[in-house]
Order: sequence, then C-alpha cells, then structure tokens
Amino acid sequence: MPGPDRPEAPTDRRTTGGFAFVGREAELARLLAAAQDGPAVVLVEGEAGSGKSRLLREAVPGLEAVGLAVLRGGCHPLREPPAFGAVLEALRDAPQLLPADTRFGQVTAPLAGYLPGAVGDPAGQLAAGQRPAGVGTHRQQLMRAVHELLRLLGPVALLVEDLQWADDDTRELLVLLARNPPAQLRLVLSYRAGELPGHGNVLGVPYRRPVGVGGTEIALAALTEPQVRDLAVSVLGPAATGALVRQLYECSGGLPLAVEEVLGELTVHQVPGRPRASDRAPRAVRELVAERTARLAPSAAAVVRAAAVLGLPADEDLLGAVARLPEGETDPALTAALAVGLLMETDPGRYGFRHVLARRAAYEAIPAPQRVRLHARAAEVLSGHGAPALLRTAHHVRRTGDVAAWITTAGAAAHRAVESGDDGAAAVLLRDLLAEPTLSKADRTAHALTLARISQYRTGTAEGPELLRRMAADRARPAGVRGELRLGLCRARALGPGDPAALLAELEQTAADLVDRPGPAAVALAELAVVGVLRGPGSRRRADADLARAAAAAARCEDELARTVVLVGRVAVTEAFGDPAGPELLARIRGTGPRLPERGTERSPDRRIERERARGLHLAAVGAWARGRDDRARARQQEAAAAAGRSGHQLVQLAGLALELQLDLEAGRWDGLDGRIEALLPRLDGHGGLRLEALAVRAALDTARGRWAAARRALPPRGGRSEPPDGVPRRIAAALLGRLELLEGADTAAWAAVRPTVEASRRNGQWSWATGLLPVAVRAALACGLREQAEGIVADAARGVEGLDTPGVDAELVLARGLLGAADDPRAAVTLLVEAGARYGAIGREYQRALAAEETAAVLLGLGRAADADTAVRGALEVLTRLGATADAARCRRMLRASGRPAAVPRARRGEGGHLSPREREVALLVADGAGNRQIAGALALSPRTAEHHVAKVLGKLGVTRAELRSGELPEIERKAADSLPALPPHA
Repeated sequence: MPGPDRPEAPTDRRTTGGFAFVGREAELARLLAAAQDGPAVVLVEGEAGSGKSRLLREAVPGLEAVGLAVLRGGCHPLREPPAFGAVLEALRDAPQLLPADTRFGQVTAPLAGYLPGAVGDPAGQLAAGQRPAGVGTHRQQLMRAVHELLRLLGPVALLVEDLQWADDDTRELLVLLARNPPAQLRLVLSYRAGELPGHGNVLGVPYRRPVGVGGTEIALAALTEPQVRDLAVSVLGPAATGALVRQLYECSGGLPLAVEEVLGELTVHQVPGRPRASDRAPRAVRELVAERTARLAPSAAAVVRAAAVLGLPADEDLLGAVARLPEGETDPALTAALAVGLLMETDPGRYGFRHVLARRAAYEAIPAPQRVRLHARAAEVLSGHGAPALLRTAHHVRRTGDVAAWITTAGAAAHRAVESGDDGAAAVLLRDLLAEPTLSKADRTAHALTLARISQYRTGTAEGPELLRRMAADRARPAGVRGELRLGLCRARALGPGDPAALLAELEQTAADLVDRPGPAAVALAELAVVGVLRGPGSRRRADADLARAAAAAARCEDELARTVVLVGRVAVTEAFGDPAGPELLARIRGTGPRLPERGTERSPDRRIERERARGLHLAAVGAWARGRDDRARARQQEAAAAAGRSGHQLVQLAGLALELQLDLEAGRWDGLDGRIEALLPRLDGHGGLRLEALAVRAALDTARGRWAAARRALPPRGGRSEPPDGVPRRIAAALLGRLELLEGADTAAWAAVRPTVEASRRNGQWSWATGLLPVAVRAALACGLREQAEGIVADAARGVEGLDTPGVDAELVLARGLLGAADDPRAAVTLLVEAGARYGAIGREYQRALAAEETAAVLLGLGRAADADTAVRGALEVLTRLGATADAARCRRMLRASGRPAAVPRARRGEGGHLSPREREVALLVADGAGNRQIAGALALSPRTAEHHVAKVLGKLGVTRAELRSGELPEIERKAADSLPALPPHA
C-alpha cells in the first residue's frame, strides 16, 4: 500500500503508522521491468499523498536484486534551495560504492568540495567551489562531474523525488542525464503534475526519450474500494467491516494519504472491534489544505471557503454567489483554486473537493462567525432554486442556528423528499426533527407517522426506531396513531432478527389498535399472514383466515394501497404452498395501478403501490424457488428488482440479492459466489432472515468443500430459541446442519437437528418447500434405525403436496423413496434414484442432480453392477469437480477406487501456483479452518493415517505449525514458503 510522501515509518504497522503495501503492485512491476536494462528514464506522477515515495521505497529491493546501486535524493519546498541539492543528496554515499583504487579524471574535480577526499582532486589542492582548469562555468563543470561519476559507478539507479520543488540547476542537470544518460543509469523521477512551475514540464523543457533510452511513465490513481478494504484489513483485521470500509473509501476518495491518516487515528469504542475515527480531519490533511490555501489570492480563497460550506459540488455561478465575488472575478478565482489542487472538476461544469477529508479540513479552517454568514448566504441563494434545493437549504438554515426557520424548511424538505422517493434524505430530516424539543405536538405526530411509513421500505436501522417505539408505547397518543407507528416498525422487521412469534403477536395488537382505520388494519392483517407462512410458525389455514380478515377490512375503505397489500399477501401464501391459483393472482399484481417511470423523476401518487408490487413479485419469486420452480423464480426476481429500483424499495432490492445467491447455488453457478456473499453480508446486518439465507449459502459451499467447521460457524446453533424451527431460512439451516452431522457420522445428532422442523411441518401441513430437509430427514431417521419414522415423513410429505405445483419437493420425494428402498429393494431403488436425478436436472438443480447420481452409484455397486456404477459416479464426479465440491468429489473418487476403477487426481508441479499439490492445498485449507486429522479424513474420504501424512507434509512444506496455519492467511503463508524455494529447472 503506498504511503504518503513522507519519511519511512517504522515497521510495526499497528502501533507506529506503517502500512501494508496495497494497490500499487502493478505499478511496481512496471517500474522494475522498465529498469531492467539501462539506460532508462522512469517518470512517476501523482498528487500529494498518492504514494509516490512508498512506491520508490518498495522498488529499492527489486532494483538492488538486479545488481543496481540505488541512490535516493529529494527536492524540498525551501525558499532558497541549494543548487543541485537533490542530486548531491543522492550522491552522498556514492564514493563508498567505488573500489578503493578508482582513478578519477580531472572532470570529476568539481565534486571534491561536495564529497571531500573522495573524488576528482588528485593533487589535493582544490577547495570547495574552486574551478579546475578547463572550459565552462563552475555550474557546467559540476554537471559534467556528476555525469562522469554516475558513469564510473556503473549499474546505478538514481531516484529523485518531488521535482515540482526542484531548483533550476537541478532541473537542468536532470535534463542532461535524461537526454544523454550514462550507459548503465536508471533515472527515476517523481513529481506532482499540478504543482509544476509555469510551463508544467517535468524537466523544465519538453522531454522525449532519445533513441536507445528505455523507461516508462507511471501515473498513480486513487485506490479502489477493494484496495482500501485490503489496507483496512491489514490494520484492523476483522474490525474492518464492509460499512466501515465503504465509509473510509468515500471520505478519503481512495487517496492513500487520507486512508492512512484516518486508519492511524481510529480508536476503539467500548464495544470491542467497533473502530471509530476522530470527527476532525487528520493533521496531515489539515496542513496540506492550509498550505495550499495560503498560496491563493483572497478571491480564490473565498471560492474554496464557499465550496467547503456548500459541501456538494457546485457550478461556477453558485460558488461565486456564495463567495459574494463581483462579476468577472469568479472565473480566475476558481481557476486558481483548481491549479493548486484544492478543488477539482467532479462533473462537467461542477467543482468540489478531491475527497471529504479535504473539504472537512477547509471547513474547519473557516472562523465560526464567517461560517454562519456563509451558510446564511448559501440558504439565501439556494432558496431561489425552487423545491429541488429544499434539502440543501434546510441544511444551511440549520447551520445558522435559526431553529424556527429550520423546522419549517426541514419539514417542507422532508415532504419533498418523500414525494420524490428519496427516503434516505427524508429519514434523516425526520429523525432530526423528532429530536428537536421545540417541535409542536401536531408536527411531531405527523413527522413520526411519515417516518414509520417510509421505514418499512428502508434498509438499515438508522432512522430512529427506538424513538418510534417509545412514541408507539405512549398511551397518551390515540390508539390509531400508536397502531400506525407500530405497523411501520413491524413491516420493517419482517426480515429482521428475533422471534417471529413475538412479531406476529405485535401485528395482532397493531391490527386491534387500527380497528377504526380499516386501510392500515388490512395491511397489518395481510402482513400477519405473510410473516406466519414465510418465517413460521403459521399454517395455510391460519394464513387464509388472516387474509380473509384483511380483505374484509380493505373492503370497508377506498384505499388502493390496502387492497394491493392484501393481494400481495394472497400471492405470497398461494405461491409458498404451490397453489394453482398463484399465477392468476400474480397476473393481477402485474396489472395493479400504472407503472412508475424510473426513479429520480417527478413524484407519482402510486409510488407506494409500485413498491408493494415489487414486494409481491419478490415474494412470488421466493415461493417459486422454495418449490423448485427456479426458472420462474429468476424471471420474477428480475421483475421485482426492476420495480424496486423504480420505486426505491430498498428492502426488496436487498432481499433479491439474497435470493439470487440461493438460485445460483442450486444452479451450480458457483464462480464468484463467495465474493458476492462476503460483499452482501455487511448490508444484511439487522435483517436476520436474509442474513441467515446468505450464511446458509456459504455453509452449503463450505460443506461441499469439506470445510465443515466453517459451515457450522455460519449456521445458527441447534436449539436456539430466537427463532422457531419453521420458516424457509430455518428449514434450510436445519437441513444443512443435519447433513453436516451425517457426513461426520453423528447420526443421532443429525436426527436431533432436523426433527423439530419435521414436526413443525407435520403440524402446519407445510411440505411444499424443497429446501433439502426431506431427504436429509429420511437419511437421518434410517441411520438411527427409525424406518417407520422415515416412512411416515415421506407419506406425510406426499399428502402435503398432493395436487400442488412443487417440482422440487417431487424430486425430493422420489429421492427419499429411493433411499427407503435401497436396503430391501435396491433394483427399484436404482430406478427411483435415477428418476430423482432426472427431476433435479429438469428444474436446473445441478448440484442436487450430481448428489443423486452419487447415491445411484452406491446402490449399483451394492448390486455388483460396477460398470453402471462407474458411469453414474463419473458423471457426478465431473460436475462436482467443476463446481469445486472437494469433499463430495472425494467421496466419488473413493467409490471409484472401491470399484477398481480409480479416477485420476489432478496434480500440479511444485512451484505452479505455490508449491502445494492440489490435495495438499485442500488439506491445508482444512487445517487452517480448524479441522483435526479425523475431520480431514472424513471430508476428503481418506484413511486417518493418510490424512495424518498429508498434514505433516503440508506443515513441513509451509514451515509452520498447525496453530500458525490456523491463525494465518494460507495464500500469504504459501507465497512466502514458495518464495523461499530455489527456482525449478526448466525440465522439472
């Protein structure tokens, strides 16, 4: 990670400010490649803090590794810099690099006074500054002397930094070296393009490399968000959450100096692992901004202050109006601010700061009375821009300290934000208004209701839910007000953590409070049905009863929104159960109300209806996926995402991303799935049901790869009381946990893991979800000798889906019957298992199809049909290997070995992609995950002795202990181990 342009920091990065080298690997490689052969000139350009010095520092070992002596010097922002200062600074150690018997000619004599006793004074007669015999001024002779000394040094890299501060003599010397370099010189020059004097030429004159001179030009751009994340993780470890990284990236603009300064100032809250940065701009950023501002004329400094107060990028006219500049002065003032790099053109015709920290530093430097006047002026100017500027006007009015004016302006701005679909801005304004003690009772109630209504569409929990809960619990308020406040909170929690039974009870109370408000009451009752079915412990009978009550309430009013929500509830329930009426109801949702244009256009009164349409399409997609109609689910989710994007339903957008993970898992689209899960998880904080779905996908991947300890960590503990054993996410988790127990040979624990959910299905009659629970439950019951229980589960499930559209469950039922028949009628079982695989293939569930083929092969082997078993298991092995399902593929290979037809295991030469073989890398990953030898043997279908042997080889090759491998990052450990090995001969 490039550091700011400053002296090298100590190496302990956690305590002294040293940071990992991140995000400049490609630039470093280019620099080193360009310096392989001399002569060469490398130019490195970047703004202050972009990491030029760090890049050059990191290049030193690579340059030395190819036999180059490295000399470093730098230019400094001095009033009267010494002539040739940077180059002479770099040459101070040069004499020590020459052999003792080096013979110097008279041409190097001018250096005697600068490097005394070392060069160019054979008679010992020259004093510093004395001119030797010859032509030209002393300055010219000194330039020739430096050129000659660099020639005598042979292979050498001369690194000169910060050429924007170079004096004229240094710049002319570098022109000489760049245009006529010694044969073995590598000249590396760094500079800030925006601060070069007048003409803007790096060397003072236009430069083009002469024929025969190599090199390259490197421009250091801002770090990307993933690179900022890597840097933050290197400093903070697990505390570098996705939200923190995003905030760090946004406030720093990816500028390495700003990133490192913020990381250096991070402190830790009372809650461990929750870092928080200081509210002030970091010192280095404040000093940089102050230094640049001091160079400006008063008018240009006024433009910078106006930009700091406005906060957001602004056009020239707005900046000039806030700065109160006379006509004609804004253009040159803005040009000057751009020239010193304080402001930049963010969009055509709009100007702002390079990053948030620079803006904060400039804002903090404005004296308080002047800030107030500037905010008042900004509010005055923006008020003439009409309704679109209300939000910004409210911000500036508040900064003036006029509370009454702010309440009026902020209320109007919040109303405008809701109308335009900007719920985020509205929520912030409403939260601030509700926190204002002088707000009237009527306004407080109105703003609270508005906040409750928009909260149900928002992600995150920063909109003041605690405040709304307190208001909803206040018996002094009318029951209807309390009910509407609670309704918004309940709908926002529908995908959140906690016990659904408690949420259902709260929805019942909400509906009772809303008895005199039939529209909101209908919404509460419809929500009751949906939550009961999808999160449990509801039944179809209970859901239908709640929907009937909701429809009756909606019929008592002319509320199109209420009728739409009731329709959405009916769609969710019918699709969840595979009711044939589902598609017809879904078609009605598609036709509900006029469609909205894309977000950002003017308000339509039907925005909330469009949001409910998006929710209905998403719930229909969830139902289709749960039943095994994955193709329909994907198409419906695409519709839902489009509608949610138009209307701004953030919760549906987020839930859709979680559903797409499940769909891609089932379809075998595993490439990039891990990264998507990791990127999504931070956004799912506070949404327990969605988070469990995403974690279940990760657990499924880890289970397939043999990383069983990691899979267990991703799943909720068995027997936890925060959720009932029912509902889609819990069924997925129960099935995964049961499968894990079976894979590890813990049959009793497997039955205990799935039994509560199976019993809930029997009570509710809900068997229409193909979550993998049915076959796992049958396997677990059979493994425990509970055949009657297993047969009862299959019979109940078959009755539960009779007449319903449940292709996923149909496949599971055929598979379960095959498992039941494997012991007493294996020939019939083979037929059933083959059919199960075909059914899984027909609905696009490739992973399940491969596992069914594995089951088929096992039964065929028992029948002595080795050739047929070989065909089946090789088909499964091909799919599982492609997916990277390491543990599943290992079982297939073991089956092939047992049949006498072993499959070849892919191998890699030592040194290809590290020095571990594919099998050793699998073992290393399992050790790093915390697996013991027994678990490794089970995961990779090895004998315990073989697993022990592999572990010993892995630890020996990596040069680490088991504990070190568990606590480290395997790729980094493996890279270091590979780097320590001698290079392989070409024929190896």
